[in-house]
Amino acid sequence: MHPPILFPGDVIMNARINASKATQAQPSFPVRRMDYDFSSISKYWYDNDPASTMYFTALSLLFPEGEAFFVRAVRRVRDQVRNNPQLDKDIGAFIGQEAMHSKEHHAFHISAQQYGLNPESLERFTGILLKAIEKLSSKKFNLLATVGLEHYTAVKVVQMMRSVNEPMTDDTIRNLWLWHSVEETEHKAVAFDTYRAIYGSGLNAYLSRISVYTLGLGLILSVSGAYTVILMQRDRQLFNLKSWRKFATLFTRTYGQMLPQFLDYYRPSFHPNQTDEQDLVAQTKIKIGIHEADTAQLS
Repeated sequence: MHPPILFPGDVIMNARINASKATQAQPSFPVRRMDYDFSSISKYWYDNDPASTMYFTALSLLFPEGEAFFVRAVRRVRDQVRNNPQLDKDIGAFIGQEAMHSKEHHAFHISAQQYGLNPESLERFTGILLKAIEKLSSKKFNLLATVGLEHYTAVKVVQMMRSVNEPMTDDTIRNLWLWHSVEETEHKAVAFDTYRAIYGSGLNAYLSRISVYTLGLGLILSVSGAYTVILMQRDRQLFNLKSWRKFATLFTRTYGQMLPQFLDYYRPSFHPNQTDEQDLVAQTKIKIGIHEADTAQLS
């Protein structure tokens, strides 16, 4: 069967229809402009415990450069999904949300300088490491690293919203983590859908996906663990065994609860939207006071 003949008028009409679809598409989630004041944060804001606080600070140190890496990885392949107006709009909102996360976590790190931890030096090292990986890797690898680590983050933020935020003694820090958690849940499928739209869901796409995920898990666990130790040493708490035991209890309990969700990624049929956190997100938005602004924006 021969393809239909398109006359100039048909081409113009199709272009107008496609442009109209792109114009009509709206992002599935908003980009919120946040500006937290971290000037008066306490030193040990997680359960008044050094090791637990340093662990979450270590995780935070991965975000400014890590999320900038995610943005670059998705932006470099965005032209390949322009024929999907909804996904294209969601990529734009994903980029906006991740940029705000980088900005606010960086502001937190600047404030933590007052306690002599020098977290910015570790943030800079994260940037050097990720830019080296990015330079040496293909667009596909960098996108897959984003897809895998977005899933890792999406699992962790659900636990954060459920219970992990409760021992946080500083309201500003709690709001930072819960706002971040809400938005990670909102855009959890964007990088995955971008990858699938470009590379499909066949055996090769699957094997590449789980291979890079495994490497990414090893890297993020190693780096966050090393940063925790460095921060504890800078805080002169490295040999505080009581604090380490308290943190070990938290770590083993929460990671034990999250392990099945981490392993879900290895299923060939996995998709991030197979879990539904809408009720949890709605409760969290009320808790941190952003539900009214979201309602006004959508009305």
